[in-house]
Amino acid sequence: MKESFRGQSNLHIYFAEQYLAQLETTDKSEWGGHFHRATAESLIWQLLLAYQCHLADLLEQQPKFGLRVPAGHFNARSFTSAELPPEILELADREVHSTWLKSLVDYPFLQTTASSPSGLIATDAVRMERIELDFADCLAELKSVIARHRATLMEY
Repeated sequence: MKESFRGQSNLHIYFAEQYLAQLETTDKSEWGGHFHRATAESLIWQLLLAYQCHLADLLEQQPKFGLRVPAGHFNARSFTSAELPPEILELADREVHSTWLKSLVDYPFLQTTASSPSGLIATDAVRMERIELDFADCLAELKSVIARHRATLMEY
């Protein structure tokens, strides 16, 4: 069986769902808070990978635009071609204006604060420097966007 970006995106969504379920059932203080942070950031990473695979799938499904999947980390704003698929244009706009997607693609892993003692990770979600995501909302929104785009691609 051939690997595909669509299949890979589906798998990353599945893993994100597993991490979300784990976050909802474990004690935040387990391993001194490290387990919760590691699980949360693993969930975010799976969402980012699902998003990138979705972007790659959009490019692969629309060869008329002649765009290649970039190497390394990328998002919809990474594309500079004059002519882009409408789905990529939509996502580039959402990366700027939709809180859930902007926070996801700009998520700074290993957040610290200026007032944190050296070597400590910021743990106070109330601090302004810390970005906090609604994981369930991000997952639901991403799944919705992916499903809508796939339905649109089937119309072509």
